Amino acid sequence: MRLSPERPFARLLKTLVEGMLQASLRRSLRGVYLRGEVPPGPLVLAMNHHSYFDGHLVWFLGKRHRHSLSLLVAEENLKAFPILALAGALEAGRVREALRRLARGEWVAVFPEGALRYPGPLGPLRPGASWLARKAGVPLLPVACRVALRGFEHPEAFLWAGEPLPPEGDLEGALGELLARLDRLLAQTHPREVPEGFREAFRGRRSLEERVRPLVEAVRRL
Repeated sequence: MRLSPERPFARLLKTLVEGMLQASLRRSLRGVYLRGEVPPGPLVLAMNHHSYFDGHLVWFLGKRHRHSLSLLVAEENLKAFPILALAGALEAGRVREALRRLARGEWVAVFPEGALRYPGPLGPLRPGASWLARKAGVPLLPVACRVALRGFEHPEAFLWAGEPLPPEGDLEGALGELLARLDRLLAQTHPREVPEGFREAFRGRRSLEERVRPLVEAVRRL
């Protein structure tokens, strides 16, 4: 079943689904932090895939930049949850539709590792992201992602957008190095500090001691 976003009921469902995605981020993460700039115009966004929240975060990037974005997902996942199409999900096999969306100036996002992996170095990449970029004549944008539980009660998400690559560029080398730099930076940063160059883009759930602190300070002032 394919849901058309043009129908009034589908538009209502889209609003509800996007609200649920945002609520999930706010309820589950302490925050989302960004580094780097996303260029204007159509592109193929390629991100490593190691956490449940990666699809949420791709959606968040599109909403933050007010840019239409489609995330290619496995066909069986979209069959099980067709309503996700209203939030930008597109079956990985619908290559022609992905190319049409790129031609309209939209973004198409891909997890080029092809599967959810344990956090660590970048795995081998499948050729789909680079193939799409070449066919559409648009840049590749490597984005390194880490969702990490550090010095607070809830995990934090870090997204680092690299330099755009030409369609024939070395995506595996660029994304692998960007992810390694992100991991090194996180390892060198105090777990209660924001890593250098990152900015808070989304404020989520605070830790217990952060929520209690205003009460403690109020009592001290008595």
